[in-house]
Amino acid sequence: MTESTAVASFRRVTPGMIASARLAMANDIPDVTKSEIALLLKKAAPVLGIDGTTYHVMDILLGLSRADDWKGAGRPVVAISNAKLAEYTMRSERTVIRCIRRLVEAGIAAYRDSSTGRRFVYRNSDGDVVTGFGIDFTPARVRADELREVVAQYQRRLKADLEAKRDIARLARAIEDMCRACPSETLNVRSELADILRKEKDTLTRANEVRTLHQHVATIVAAAASTTELSCEGDISVISYINTTPESLNVSNEKRTRSNERDLNHSDERNALDKAYEIKPDEIPTGKQAASAEEKGMNSIQTNILGVVSLGLLHAACPEVQAMTDVSFDSWGALGRSGEIMRRMVGLSEAGWADGKEKVGVYAAAAILATVVEKSIRDPEQISKPGGYFRAMIDRALEGKLNLERSLFGLADHRYGKIEK
Repeated sequence: MTESTAVASFRRVTPGMIASARLAMANDIPDVTKSEIALLLKKAAPVLGIDGTTYHVMDILLGLSRADDWKGAGRPVVAISNAKLAEYTMRSERTVIRCIRRLVEAGIAAYRDSSTGRRFVYRNSDGDVVTGFGIDFTPARVRADELREVVAQYQRRLKADLEAKRDIARLARAIEDMCRACPSETLNVRSELADILRKEKDTLTRANEVRTLHQHVATIVAAAASTTELSCEGDISVISYINTTPESLNVSNEKRTRSNERDLNHSDERNALDKAYEIKPDEIPTGKQAASAEEKGMNSIQTNILGVVSLGLLHAACPEVQAMTDVSFDSWGALGRSGEIMRRMVGLSEAGWADGKEKVGVYAAAAILATVVEKSIRDPEQISKPGGYFRAMIDRALEGKLNLERSLFGLADHRYGKIEK
């Protein structure tokens, strides 16, 4: 097949389209397997700005490409009409056109247009492409090494941001504790901490400022503690008791004032009962207790959801999610930390993710999101809006109608070929 590419005259050419066309005309193209490039592009999707319907369109196009076209001198050209893509994605043709344009301007695909604008591929008897017009994924092959580095940097940045958020929360609590311990030496510390947390800076910068403030406060508190002199005022002079010979049981029993002990115990119990009956229901404070009740409700929902869901089941049912996030679901902490990456993969808003965690708990929300992402990866046509699907599952969980274990067992069975369609 010819190594030149052409953009039809009816398209409005942009610098991104020109750059992708140049990549498509490269001669030195590294070999890469279809499964490897598909996984790489899905991992790089958040960095490239590919989400929602664009992600769905990319997944369909990658699935329609032939594995042999990704090796040697082959060109992975996909010939499918906009109307058929619109039917697959349940979107309008104009939406599909915009999605393909985003893929081209992201530098992973290029237009290979015919003179009539139709898309078709002619192959010889060996299956090699003789003439092909459509969407060419040669730029993705050319940029494979670059995309691997981009994905590695993105994952390192996510981990650094996560560590920074943890440090901010941990050190802020430590600063608050030191302020309570030494209020006179830390008069302006709380306001400085609030100013740092209010600033619209990146997480790493705020974490560094909080670390610096923590070291400063720790130095002040340590200096105040070292200069404090203990006074002996009010101490009681006590004669040391050095008789270590134990008394016999009979002597000890004779010295016990049993009646006084009973009177004291009964009086204490009576006082406790009297105090308990004095508290009326309408006099119980509602602030912290209401918050704790709300937290107990969330924990109860999370326990109900995860009561029959084990880490082993999640690990077996969600292999694609673990491969794309580079996180193994071997602990609940790892599952919870992967929620931020998974939400970006499917385009779930930050507010939607926070709302889910608040309603059902971080681990239950992460397990539900992992199930949604796994389903969307395996069958994008089934879940066209993963964000809405996640919210619907959260609502079902609140109603007590969510059968998460059934979905996970179904995913695990399909993985091991126990269910045949």
